[in-house]
Amino acid sequence: MAPTGAPGPVDDQAVELAPYTIPQVPAIGWDPAPSPRRRWIARGVLAAVLVIQALLSLRLLAAAHPDEAAAMVAGRQQLDHLLHGTPVTTHLAERIPGTPQLYLPLAGAAADANGIFGARVLSLCFALLTTVLLYSLTRRLFNERVAICSIAGYAVVQSTVVVGFYAAPEALAVLLVALAAWVTVFTARRPVALVLLAAPVAALACAVAYSAVFTLPALVALAAATAWPRRRLGPAALRALLLAAGTVGALLPFGLLGKVAGWSPAHGQGSRPVGEILLNTVQWGGLFTVLAVAGTIAYARREQLLESPENDGVTTTRAQRALLGTALTCTALLVPAVHLALGTSGALFRHLGFGMLLAAPLAGVGLTRLVGAHFRHPQLGILVWVALLALGLEQSALRYQNGPDSGRLLAVLRVHATPQGHYLTEVDGLPEYYLGAVSRPEQWTSARSGTDYRDAAGVEHHGDEGSAAAIKDGYFTVVVLDSTAPAATDRVLATALASGGHYRLIAQFTSPTGDSSTYKVYLKH
Repeated sequence: MAPTGAPGPVDDQAVELAPYTIPQVPAIGWDPAPSPRRRWIARGVLAAVLVIQALLSLRLLAAAHPDEAAAMVAGRQQLDHLLHGTPVTTHLAERIPGTPQLYLPLAGAAADANGIFGARVLSLCFALLTTVLLYSLTRRLFNERVAICSIAGYAVVQSTVVVGFYAAPEALAVLLVALAAWVTVFTARRPVALVLLAAPVAALACAVAYSAVFTLPALVALAAATAWPRRRLGPAALRALLLAAGTVGALLPFGLLGKVAGWSPAHGQGSRPVGEILLNTVQWGGLFTVLAVAGTIAYARREQLLESPENDGVTTTRAQRALLGTALTCTALLVPAVHLALGTSGALFRHLGFGMLLAAPLAGVGLTRLVGAHFRHPQLGILVWVALLALGLEQSALRYQNGPDSGRLLAVLRVHATPQGHYLTEVDGLPEYYLGAVSRPEQWTSARSGTDYRDAAGVEHHGDEGSAAAIKDGYFTVVVLDSTAPAATDRVLATALASGGHYRLIAQFTSPTGDSSTYKVYLKH
């Protein structure tokens, strides 16, 4: 007999256990509901990104580019005309592809305050505000995680760093495009007609810089893409139609629509080899664009990581996600495609900024997909961001090193500039800005715009023909050629200089980086 208290024989029947269910693991490591703590952390990261962006731009201290100098000279005259009615005596505003009364007076006021540095700081303020709007825009489209990744990448790409410290209207135009996109996303859940609030902003962006027209197809598509998940396709399409019609209507006054429609990136620019344009595109924005396209493909295939704003529970279809991704990334592909088709790259580094801005939210998606849920592969995200940073540092620095030494050019021109001389130059802006103490802006004629000239026989000549006729008659004291000018203009002037017999070559400057750009200075005998 077994002792008292000993265990009895084991029953062969299975012991029934209490039911237990493994809880579902969330896709991300935080609650998607609004949280003050997460909001303040995200704002702290945003502030850090803005500091990095500002430091990257502020390090680009260099002499003014011809386009910047033209903007400041024309801006000062436009400002004096608006305030005091002083006549505008320079044609440099024609070099700036935008409405002269919008950006140029701001640049002129900034230049009066602190020269080229003041005008560049103005652009930096526009660029930093653009990054803030991009963060808010992306957070509304996706979530804070995607928004942080989006601005972290956007802040260090070449176009953001350079345009953020470049006295040109594109900085203000990019800010306005960001505002138009933000308004479009903000009104997606509201009555359809409210999308018209974005129309005057988009039109103003195109008026400030005609190149903003690149973004109009994307903004119209974005109006439909952001409304489609919450409405039927018909109202979403009506929203896009209203934005397109409102923008066109806002451009009708003052003939702006015709000016924007007639603008071309090749205007006033020389032709470049297709291989060079393609290489520049890849170097300046290739990695960021690939990241955005990858994010678009991944997002269109499947939504994950709670990629919806404020966990609003809206279910999106593959077609809806594909439309949103395509709307945001199409400009990044459209800009280089147009430049390749036209064979020009003179302002490509500025125009790419529009594409990088709109593609940034999907680049943020691509970066978060690399990192994975619960920060599974943070090293991949860090690697890609460091690569973007390295490319941005190198390419932005090279942007200010390309081209011949303008300091040596100005030193030569300063010796021969007098208050009574007449000067023809393909390097618009630089002499007018830096040689203001020894000459007046109206003494300098832009060869890119052409010359209105009456010869000794009383015959009127215009454009390149006018410049050639004036050279043959020895009208100009100095002629300056720039190899980046349109090839047709350069050939006409070179032929006139060789056949006229009035001029001799006194100086020639080439780029220290080894590109093909060259300045040539001819002096009248």
